[in-house]
Amino acid sequence: MPKRKLTDAFAADAQLDEGSGETIYWDTDVTGFGLRLRPGSKTWIMAFRPAGAGRAANMKKLKLSTFPSVKTLDARRLAREMAGRVAAGEDPAAERVELKRKEASSVEALLDRYDADLGRRGYVNRVTVIGGLRNRLAPFKARDVKAVSGADLWTIIEALQTGGMAGAAEDFRSRARAFFTWCVKSKALQTNPLLGYRKERATRADRISKQEHGRALSDVELAKIWQAASLSTAFGRLLRFLILTGCRRGEAAGLTWSMVDREGGVINLPAAFVKQGRGHAVPIAPALADLMDACPLSAGSDLVFASARSGGAMSGWSDLMGALSKSSGVDFKLHDLRRTFRTGLSRLSVEADLAELALGHARSGLEARYNRDAGLAALRTAFELWADHVGAITRP
Repeated sequence: MPKRKLTDAFAADAQLDEGSGETIYWDTDVTGFGLRLRPGSKTWIMAFRPAGAGRAANMKKLKLSTFPSVKTLDARRLAREMAGRVAAGEDPAAERVELKRKEASSVEALLDRYDADLGRRGYVNRVTVIGGLRNRLAPFKARDVKAVSGADLWTIIEALQTGGMAGAAEDFRSRARAFFTWCVKSKALQTNPLLGYRKERATRADRISKQEHGRALSDVELAKIWQAASLSTAFGRLLRFLILTGCRRGEAAGLTWSMVDREGGVINLPAAFVKQGRGHAVPIAPALADLMDACPLSAGSDLVFASARSGGAMSGWSDLMGALSKSSGVDFKLHDLRRTFRTGLSRLSVEADLAELALGHARSGLEARYNRDAGLAALRTAFELWADHVGAITRP
């Protein structure tokens, strides 16, 4: 293509040669500076051979910017700057390739890929896991993953432990270890920086503390919590749902109306949604049906217990639990409701295997003893027994 002085007016009117996929107009003022036309785009480019490579070397073309977002004078200035760098012995093309490689291997980029991979695999707690990793690894997000050391990660873990957040420290350790293992599998790393950083062996004091951690609530305590859990709030409704069903917090928070079969009288939690990795059927007892009737439908969300503030999944659990514990006068954890549900079934003479099925636990031989229809009927009886008991202890 003949050379000509490139201008904004020419660039605006320039057309792709008929039948061609690419046309380049070269500038007369700066050698190697050109306007490249492709279907749907006009791009300023700089063509050069590395200094000392000779005319036998292949010409390299680098994109400078696009037209009309960058005008001719500014693009020509960029071309002159690049020509000066080439004359000084630099290779802008090789530098750009290296920059892209570093960007692709940054912690932030790899977390994006890890997030997509967990989504593809249907990982239930993907949002929680990725959100936690992004938060804790924020100081290193622009760093090449190879430059993140075990000492860097241990500093985070140790800070959480000394801050009285042992649970958060263990969550980060296990999730970060899984992420960096994935990086090794993806060939972004050769070794996991957390290799060898195992969970500390529990001391006798730790074992005693663990035994004391969590409990089944008394009927009096459960009644106080039920009364404090107002039907006028999403958290109050969710709390009553946990009391009646023994479900996990995440199962309730992510419950959608599409999982609720009112005609069949059952809530079907899909396998990908449940910790055990197997589907779990929750019969809808009359008390649970009344609770579901009290849950408003949201035009912007399919969630049964959508956040009133965002319309999305509920968050801010610590604040919500703190307020509820204060109003009820009961110091408890959400998982205590699941323990109470299981203990309550035993007290109501529900056989142990059926009580485990009610929690969604998988035990060898349970499926052989209970086919789906018979099992659901037995579960329905157990859930109704428990709902009747809750009704009796919470009735004014």
